[in-house]
Amino acid sequence: MEFLKAHGTGNDFVVLVDLDDRLEVSPVLVRALCDRRRGVGADGVIRIGAPRSAAAAFMDYRNADGSTVEMCGNGVRVVAKLLVDHGLAAPDEASTLRIDTRAGVRPVTVRQGPDGRVAEVTVDMGVPEFDPAQVPFVPEQPVSAGREPRHRLELDGRVLELTAVSMGNPHAVLPAADVGRAPVGEIGPQLERHPSFPAGVNVGFAEVAGPDRIRLRVWERGVGETAACGTGACAAVVALQATSEVGEQVAVDLPGGRLTVSYRAGGRVLMTGPAVEVAGGRLCTAWLEAARRGELEAAS
Repeated sequence: MEFLKAHGTGNDFVVLVDLDDRLEVSPVLVRALCDRRRGVGADGVIRIGAPRSAAAAFMDYRNADGSTVEMCGNGVRVVAKLLVDHGLAAPDEASTLRIDTRAGVRPVTVRQGPDGRVAEVTVDMGVPEFDPAQVPFVPEQPVSAGREPRHRLELDGRVLELTAVSMGNPHAVLPAADVGRAPVGEIGPQLERHPSFPAGVNVGFAEVAGPDRIRLRVWERGVGETAACGTGACAAVVALQATSEVGEQVAVDLPGGRLTVSYRAGGRVLMTGPAVEVAGGRLCTAWLEAARRGELEAAS
């Protein structure tokens, strides 16, 4: 089995190109591939499969714990880059192609560097959803129709303020006075599994540095804290714009780098950032067989 290693602002992936849909990617194999000591190491696995609709390919994304995920903003950028750079798909005259995901088809626009390879990608991330039923989120207090409020949620005797929003996957965005000191590793896993989020949730801690810049850390569902989260960056910007704390174009500084998010209330979210191919290789047959049998997990 051949693989590629790539990342978007430090959010890294093992990528399997499978346009004929021949590969079986089980949760146990995903966990083995993502293991940073016994495997290749990554935040998740992307299988680039045959599209299910009018698109260049399907992004079949799995978190490091083996769970399937609706959407991954950094992953979409990586898929677009690999498809174009490896000649597997060609953008149209506007440098645009379409990537199929579990959250729907996402149009992407690629920008190539002097070497002809894709250096930056803009993704149409769609329309954010604040309706609690669509996130899904079960608020402790009733929510008036049409409102986009910050909710209050009690957690171990502490009252948190958060905005629940879906970018094709569920997010909880919490304001942070100093994101460097935010209790990401404490509150993140507690909220991820909180009964108010029946499908789990990605938890973002956002510090407003100005109307056009925020700092963000994200605890990702099924992974833990990551260097960057594309959908999390989008969720943070739309949540903060709903409370009039940021404008329509915002630089989002994450531990792994910067993303730019553009959003006008009622419209679609555009996210722009880099995509980097790191390496390629072939999995050892003996390792692959042991991983599929779950022997690596048993050894750990």
